[in-house]
Amino acid sequence: MKYNGNIYRPPIEANTLLLPITEGCSHNGCAFCNMYQGIPFRMLSLAEVEEYLGAIRKEYGAFAGRIQRIYLVGADPFALSAARLLERIRLIKKYLPNIKIITMYARVDNITHKSDSDLAVLKEAGVNDLYIGMECGLDDVLENLNKGYKAADIRREVSRLNAAGIHHSDLLMLGTAGKGRGAESAKAMADLENELHPNKILINTMSAFVGTRLDRDIKEGKFTPATERENLEEERDFLAALNLPDTYFWSLHPLDSVRIDGILCEKKGRDAKNPR
Repeated sequence: MKYNGNIYRPPIEANTLLLPITEGCSHNGCAFCNMYQGIPFRMLSLAEVEEYLGAIRKEYGAFAGRIQRIYLVGADPFALSAARLLERIRLIKKYLPNIKIITMYARVDNITHKSDSDLAVLKEAGVNDLYIGMECGLDDVLENLNKGYKAADIRREVSRLNAAGIHHSDLLMLGTAGKGRGAESAKAMADLENELHPNKILINTMSAFVGTRLDRDIKEGKFTPATERENLEEERDFLAALNLPDTYFWSLHPLDSVRIDGILCEKKGRDAKNPR
């Protein structure tokens, strides 16, 4: 089968089995992103998903029965209704009976469209470790990025994931507020994360990719990006303000100039136990 578009997954899922579920992005309007330009959002049919699963079982043979984690490919497969996700989960378990964790990208408004009972049923079915694109904790910045939601929406919906027992890995970006606002952005991000208690924090540095609205705004003088030093100071201030011992912090993206990953400590003298 031919998948329409590039396949993206979080770097820390490099060893996880991938299964296409959607193409494109249900929002596809973030000012900084060109990953899904020209790719219409589409849910793969059950027949298509089953064809992929059949190929996986054929390729992996007896080992397929030992696979416990699977990553659903797409910008936000969690956009599917709970009923449609459960149909696909039943197929997954038919071909891969030992699957324990089903992970994927999710937008905040994907959560909004599901009831608390939907979330509970999805958790029971194995949905966990959702990757949530938050980017920043400042409302004017979220609006400028055209994320489609505010910080209060993030707090409300991700708190519902917590109540359902669904772990989340929060995706944040340095430099989103622009020049001179790093300290303000760091505080807003830390306040958000301290309240929401993510399982993991994944952070990278915002970059202006060709063809994006962010790229045009910079060229037209509508947005002044932070300097590299400001981005690093923002990351330092963010780490210093976090109160999340035992949360995994990941900053190993190719766009990050300083590579850090490890478990956050209670002591503020060091940012992480295993800085690189």
